[in-house]
Amino acid sequence: MADGVAAARGGLERVRGGLTNGPVRPEMRPFSETVFGHRVDDPYRWMESPDHAAEVADFLARAGDHTTAQLRSLPGWQRLRERVAAGMRSGVQYFDVWEVGDRLFYCRQDPDAQHEKLVVREPDGEERVLYDPESPGNGLAAVHAYSVSPGAATVAFVTAEQGSEIGSVRFVDVATGTLLPARLGPVFGTFAPAWLDERTVVYTLITNRDAADPFKHMQSVLHRLGSDGEAPRLLGTEAAGGPALAPEENPIVVVSAGSDWVLGLAFTARADSRVFVARREDVTAGAPAWREVATYDDQVSRAALRGDTLFVCTTRDSSHGAVLAVDLAGGGGLGSASRVLERPDLIVAELAAADDGLYVIGRTDGVSRLFHVPDGGEAAEVELPFPGTAGSMRRAGAAGGVTFLLFDWFTATRRFRARAGEVSSLGLDSAGYEGLRGARQERLLVTSADGTQVPLVILRGGDAGPGPAPTLLWCYGSYGLSTTEPYYAPYRFGFLESGGVIALCGTRGGGERGRAWHDAGRAANKPNAHADLIAAAEELVRLGVTRPDMLTVAGASAGGLLAPPVALKRPDLFAGLVAIVAAMNPTRLAVARNGADQYAEMGDPNTPDGFEALWRQDAYAMLEEAADMPDTLLTVGLNDSRIDPWMTAKYAARALEKFGDRRLVLVRADREGGHGIFGHAVDQLVDEWTDVYAFVLNRAGVEGFTRTAPPSRARG
Repeated sequence: MADGVAAARGGLERVRGGLTNGPVRPEMRPFSETVFGHRVDDPYRWMESPDHAAEVADFLARAGDHTTAQLRSLPGWQRLRERVAAGMRSGVQYFDVWEVGDRLFYCRQDPDAQHEKLVVREPDGEERVLYDPESPGNGLAAVHAYSVSPGAATVAFVTAEQGSEIGSVRFVDVATGTLLPARLGPVFGTFAPAWLDERTVVYTLITNRDAADPFKHMQSVLHRLGSDGEAPRLLGTEAAGGPALAPEENPIVVVSAGSDWVLGLAFTARADSRVFVARREDVTAGAPAWREVATYDDQVSRAALRGDTLFVCTTRDSSHGAVLAVDLAGGGGLGSASRVLERPDLIVAELAAADDGLYVIGRTDGVSRLFHVPDGGEAAEVELPFPGTAGSMRRAGAAGGVTFLLFDWFTATRRFRARAGEVSSLGLDSAGYEGLRGARQERLLVTSADGTQVPLVILRGGDAGPGPAPTLLWCYGSYGLSTTEPYYAPYRFGFLESGGVIALCGTRGGGERGRAWHDAGRAANKPNAHADLIAAAEELVRLGVTRPDMLTVAGASAGGLLAPPVALKRPDLFAGLVAIVAAMNPTRLAVARNGADQYAEMGDPNTPDGFEALWRQDAYAMLEEAADMPDTLLTVGLNDSRIDPWMTAKYAARALEKFGDRRLVLVRADREGGHGIFGHAVDQLVDEWTDVYAFVLNRAGVEGFTRTAPPSRARG
């Protein structure tokens, strides 16, 4: 049995463990208003003002210093950190692979490095580092997205500093490894530039036209290497003659090697995109004549080009997704499209066009399946090397087909090529962690309040015993993304190795069962997801996996619409809540950075129905009427550009004011952190997850994580 867990499993009393709240309490400044019939009392509204940003950051930072000092003084913290670090530094890891021509490009995380390097592998196997954030002069600017020119002569890549996702596009000459002088931006890190030819790229520019929200009025911009002339706007609110886009719609351009057409996409934080096409030569000339092929009502989630054919996945008439083929040369649209693949047992997840046809990745019961559709032929399933999650398909280089990754909960990422129904290794297998031999998963269904069967996955370490254990119940439930698909996350292994259990609940709002499942748990339907998560917690207790005094519920980002409200609705069910860079005050999206981008998923606060939907998800508002809350750890990155840190600050301040005399309200603030894992150094992530797990083990009363030892009733 893992260190310290035996005593906790045998203990009959909850042990608070000696942690205390920080001494700083922000000032209450009375403010009230009535919004669509709801009286809103918001004594911390002042925190939202940019004029008070420094004051808010100071509160979060000081509270964070208090929290980390306490957690790291726990006797078991250092040993736990060693375990978390061992999982995350188990060997070389490979990410974001492109095959162009006969070269392989990828990001490589070395065990002794803080950041990923951008690397090229030559046909003879020689590896060369093209960019290393840790090299002198690079300022630890981490690599985010990148793309390779058609002839593999130049790589365009996005870098950003201090955990931020807002950075700039840079260029490196592949032959010499020389950084080119051009630097474009600002840009958002997840949007990769697209190459039209060896000298011409399109990137998505943050214009900062709206000072309050940099995610508004972004523009797809043409750039020619070596040119200092005016950059034409191709798609966006400033594109002359282009389609009309709303300020919050994000425009990107996608170029495919096997087509003379170019895709233009406009989207917000939602499951669907508007889809446009234009001739490549017109886009390259800076004068695209965009034709809209799909609107939001068409519910297109994926698109790929091959020759004159546009393939799309739509959930308009099929909750699981149907793949359609549109003849662009003939002027066709979705109304005349032919169906390529639709199966009632398959949730379509990805499309990629290759030289030998179309490839489709789908999911059945949380496990990926790969299909190949040759020209004029029927879809045939391609056997995968092992069951797990497949993804990141890209058109392959000279050898043809597509490349893709594959992993599961305990098997590290491996890269493969699929061509003509056959799968072969690319020789880019990430090192797996060997410290969890015998680790296992269990998949089951739990019954929600309305009778809906909800998927739940339980992960245990190899030496986990049968008795109740410290358990972290993880949730997300937004954007149609699946929580219960196998995912290799080495930051979890140190907790499992310490005797903890991780449970993942696939609530409605996620993607476990297609579009209908997503819609059933988003916006006004989010209370369905709350009920799903409560049912999962109750089942974990009923099965004896854990007890309420050993159970912590956790969510990150949009998971803040789920875990914190559930903790407030059922404080009796949880020893703790962990909210990581969480959306905790969504009724205030209208004044938040990246706020309007979220309306389609969460609700529009400017409308009665939208505000009502957000009111049902707003943990900060719920605090006012809450009778109790579990002990809570809130993590925040002070450079977060997706969710304003004032959301965490407001929640912490109100929770301290109301429950601080009897509940923990701890803040963990990262001065050089952003939104979660993006651009973070490895040691930053190791420290953050160690602190999170130390809090969970402390709340569960595990020996070594309390200053007052729990009663020793360990089984012999």
